[in-house]
Amino acid sequence: MIHITVTPNSIEAIGHADYDAHGKDIICSAISILMYTLSIRGHMDKEESGHAIVVSEDKQALELIVEGLKLIERNYPQYVEVIEC
Repeated sequence: MIHITVTPNSIEAIGHADYDAHGKDIICSAISILMYTLSIRGHMDKEESGHAIVVSEDKQALELIVEGLKLIERNYPQYVEVIEC
């Protein structure tokens, strides 16, 4: 499962969805592209396999990415958990 923690200026994603094999997992891919997209409006604070942190002061971009992450969570609740702090 991917655990996503949202704070007022960052998103942290830890884990793997294990929906499919590494490199073929559509859930991991979707979350990764959202995290990379947010990094355009901020910076990737940490990036390694199964762990990413993106920091951004752009509240509008952050909210949009969080909505995308929640959409994935609603469709695949057994693979993704989004916690807002």
